[in-house]
Amino acid sequence: MKTETIERNLNMKRAWVKLLVVGLGAGCLLLSTFRCQAFALLGPVQPWMQATKGVVLPGDIGGPMDITNGYRWNVPVVTYGFDKSFLDFFGTNGVAAVKGAIKILNDLPPASQIILTNYPFNTLQVNNSAQAQVLLDLKSWALSLLLEQLGLAPPTRNIYVVKNWNPFFFNNGNGNIYIVGMPIFYESDNGIDPAAWSGSPGYVPYFIKGLNFDPKTFAASDSINNTEYGGNIIIQNSWPQYIQPYSVNPLAHVYAAAADNSAAAGDFYTGLTYDDVGGLCYLLSTNNVRYENLLSGVQGAGTNSASFVNGAWRPGVDKITFVLQTTGSLAGTFLRMTNQFIDTYITNGKATHQQLQRVTIQPDFLFSARNDTFQTGTTNWINNAALNFNTNGAGPGIIQPPVVIAFQKAGNYFYSSTDWNFPVVWSEDTVQDGNSWYLGSYDGSTNLPIAYPTPQTGNVSMLVRVRLSHSNNPVYNFQSFEWSPTSQAGTVYALQTSTNMTTWNTLFVVTNNGSVCTYQNVNANSASRFYRLTPQ
Repeated sequence: MKTETIERNLNMKRAWVKLLVVGLGAGCLLLSTFRCQAFALLGPVQPWMQATKGVVLPGDIGGPMDITNGYRWNVPVVTYGFDKSFLDFFGTNGVAAVKGAIKILNDLPPASQIILTNYPFNTLQVNNSAQAQVLLDLKSWALSLLLEQLGLAPPTRNIYVVKNWNPFFFNNGNGNIYIVGMPIFYESDNGIDPAAWSGSPGYVPYFIKGLNFDPKTFAASDSINNTEYGGNIIIQNSWPQYIQPYSVNPLAHVYAAAADNSAAAGDFYTGLTYDDVGGLCYLLSTNNVRYENLLSGVQGAGTNSASFVNGAWRPGVDKITFVLQTTGSLAGTFLRMTNQFIDTYITNGKATHQQLQRVTIQPDFLFSARNDTFQTGTTNWINNAALNFNTNGAGPGIIQPPVVIAFQKAGNYFYSSTDWNFPVVWSEDTVQDGNSWYLGSYDGSTNLPIAYPTPQTGNVSMLVRVRLSHSNNPVYNFQSFEWSPTSQAGTVYALQTSTNMTTWNTLFVVTNNGSVCTYQNVNANSASRFYRLTPQ
């Protein structure tokens, strides 16, 4: 079947219907009446997200939630720490970068005291030196991932999501796609009778859902940080791949939220945006009451040491503080930590308080370094839908530890290509230095950027990964194999290739600094080809 890609512009302003929100206010203070901003909530992936393309992408740990289905932490103190792999690869500068991201969160006032208009729409800046070195800011990346693990989803991606789709309406039976006038209806739109449109060409009932919410009204919003967005449906083989947002005003400044995790090489966040803070306010607000059980391991303390209330209607904890958990004397161990706090719950319509404590043996958030980016997903999050009169719903719920956030040991990237889609055609024996990227630390000062890994000594292990693609879609159709040599830091290796195992051609050389080196052969077409990694 022939593949065609079509962009369908959505006249979202004409079709906009606000979602009905049932719930309590967030308790954050606003000193203006504009509504051009929004946040998105994160939760476990739902069946409709798996069936609909473009909502959940590779690498996502969860999917977007409705406003009443958000997930949050219900303890006011969480701990964090670093494992040996992180310390070896990133060193003290990497620790300082992550602590800098945590400081941004710790410096937030309690949600009940936050004035949202004190926070800017844009906190993204550019360091030209870091951009030239293709460095990604470790602190900014950590901040974005922490916001995910606090319950926020990328807002820009979730302004419009595909809730339902029927390819019949876009297929004429011959494998070709055609687009006709298509009314757009939000899932919450009860003002139009679907039966009146059934059978009409191009009609798809309950097609688009808005999962981006205004911090003031909690209604679905088409804006991020004061920028209004429309959307293009990208369609391929009769199925929507995703909805691509775009600024309605092409001259408007576009300000991504830190939760979007969209910082490019040389970019760095100086802090949280209006929308980031608005989302945290909503989740942590003392006016946002839900029925919740306490985390496993929470016990009574003080006057409540003998007995305490577990399941109850609880407001948000108002503020979450990250505390460093001290390492133990043995590698990979941490000292036992006890945190006491006052828990608030609602009984007979009144706020009641009890003294509790929580003992942690391992950090709630553990930062690591691995060959591939990794972070704990949402499958461990607890769905309290039934307890909140939302039987069979997607939430609300609570987030529970442990959480692992592992940064990739990023290194060199090389590729060969004989694919006509590439601007230059060369043989498989010719290698180009691709979009190599590295993690670094930098800011707006004149200080030189720091590139990772930190200087290595002694024996270290690196990873050399080879990916061979045999199609025009190298992202999803490839074979992969890898070497993981351990040698003295600084040892130089050559990746060589041959078609007869007699004559070998060196593709590139790489120095063992403990990082990951990737080589990709796009659309490899040799009948047989061999590879080897040899020390020089």
